[in-house]
Amino acid sequence: MTLANGLSLRVLEAGPPGGNPLLLLHGWAISAYLWRHNIAALAAEGYAVHAPDLPGHGLSDAPLEKGSYSLDSLADSVASLLDALGLERTAVVAQSMGGRIGLELARRHRVTKLALFGPVGFGMVSQARDLAPFLPKIPEALATMLVPREIVELVQRRVYGKIGWFTERDIDEYWAPTQFPAVVQAAMQMLREFDWRLLRPEALAEIATPTMIVFGTLDNTVKPGNPEPLVRALQHGKLEWIEGGGHVVMEEVPDHVNGLILDFLDESH
Repeated sequence: MTLANGLSLRVLEAGPPGGNPLLLLHGWAISAYLWRHNIAALAAEGYAVHAPDLPGHGLSDAPLEKGSYSLDSLADSVASLLDALGLERTAVVAQSMGGRIGLELARRHRVTKLALFGPVGFGMVSQARDLAPFLPKIPEALATMLVPREIVELVQRRVYGKIGWFTERDIDEYWAPTQFPAVVQAAMQMLREFDWRLLRPEALAEIATPTMIVFGTLDNTVKPGNPEPLVRALQHGKLEWIEGGGHVVMEEVPDHVNGLILDFLDESH
């Protein structure tokens, strides 16, 4: 789908025409493949599901102009996607970096309900992010050499907890886009440009959208620490824990996650 800003995004869609809209946003350096166990289940309950590869990910365009991967720029692209879909507002389910984008869309009054899994802003992100401003720009000829399949497998091992596991196909699906040099360059640029900081309670107090925060207790990517005060700062916030879960609980325990999402979307506020 081509947006008004000229970017082309791959968007996976399922569900009945005219169904309640539901937007799924993945995190950094992955793709809409993250939601492979969730899309059909949510669509079966009557939701019109839209799951894009965010700019710089998967099979979507990966612009490399300065500022392309700031929080505002990525939120602008997702808002433009909503416009292209004819959606003034939508429910949003998002993970990690996508969760921070979802909050920004809620601040812009584009979200009816917000379910965030391991969201950036509610926990401490790896110290590697502290080095991001000092990362050199990678020449195109070297970009794909930096991401052999073995690296993707190591990352998969890190993001999982103790209640699920990935397959060889999953490794391939996440490794394949890294063979496009621009995708690797965009991922590194994101580390420099995106807002990975912990959110302040006063900023969250502005969010009126009913919001569910979900963390796996073994999430070592966005380490939750003590998210309770931040969740309490939301006007309508709730916190759920998944014991033994890592950073990708929608892959680890999809049936449980689908139940959490559907129950939350059905709640009246």
